[in-house]
Amino acid sequence: MRSIKAIFAGSLFIVVVVLLMQLAYIFIAVGYNALAKDFPLLHDIAGSFRYLIGIPVFTLIMFMGGYITADFAREKVVVHSFLVGLITASAMIIPTLENSDLTATGIVVTVLALASSSAGGWHWQKKDKGLN
Repeated sequence: MRSIKAIFAGSLFIVVVVLLMQLAYIFIAVGYNALAKDFPLLHDIAGSFRYLIGIPVFTLIMFMGGYITADFAREKVVVHSFLVGLITASAMIIPTLENSDLTATGIVVTVLALASSSAGGWHWQKKDKGLN
């Protein structure tokens, strides 16, 4: 039962925070587009903006989700954290595959999600062993 609670807690954290960050991104993008109307230079970097800000924030959220999962699980933490990454990354990628193909960006984001959530669990495990 503890495993299910850990996976649920980590997944819930990731889903809620990712949705909040997407909402914040929409507000930022609207402001950015309004600013780009007056400064043509900003049109050229609009596509990169999404990746320069979004991917580091996404990996941090996945890391924290793995860390929270590990804190709930207390054993086999890397496995639990990896499962949370797999569940949440799959929940984000699979719906998009109905209308398009899997791209290199999708693969990179999935690998980053799995690595980040596992790293969060691994970090918790190293920190926990240091305290004992």
